[in-house]
Amino acid sequence: MRDAYRIQRSGDELSLFPGLIGFRPVASDRVIDWSLLFDVPGRPLAARARPIDGCLPEPLLKLPVDITGTLDDQDFESLAVRDLQRGVATGLPSGEAVATFVGETPLGREDIGLSEFGWSGETPLWYYLLKEAEVCEEGERLGPVGSLIVGEVLLGIVDGDPESFRSVDPSWRPTLPSRTRGRFGLADLLVPADDASDA
Repeated sequence: MRDAYRIQRSGDELSLFPGLIGFRPVASDRVIDWSLLFDVPGRPLAARARPIDGCLPEPLLKLPVDITGTLDDQDFESLAVRDLQRGVATGLPSGEAVATFVGETPLGREDIGLSEFGWSGETPLWYYLLKEAEVCEEGERLGPVGSLIVGEVLLGIVDGDPESFRSVDPSWRPTLPSRTRGRFGLADLLVPADDASDA
């Protein structure tokens, strides 16, 4: 994640918090021009994401009170602390345990890089997935365990909906024309129907 994003071509960069905080009606100057985030034919290239790594941007280490509520312990301003606490409370397995369970070779301690800070246990899952992307994919995409988890969660949501296309007709495939790399992608949803029909 970045500290700030431009969401309209003629607009300024907005800080993640409070500029882009959710849970409220979207003002006209906060309506997103999605072509700034996804490559859309006929538009300038979208902004590139920074590589995925084990570092969290400042806004996620000091979450605003609009998100955290009033805190007795200021450590809980940090998303990292909250994720660690939630993982322990729910008995979430470590990244190494999940990697082994799905048949992947776990990252080594030198890849994780926490030993230099005195950490001797297995790696919290959320941090493991960030480091896996950094080590295995140079931060360009999620690694094998992260991809599997995200993919299975998304498919589980769609398949759990009795009215989804996959539930109603398991043989269904997208029918909108593809204009990206010969296969249907997320950016194809952003192309107006009249433009897509010209493809």
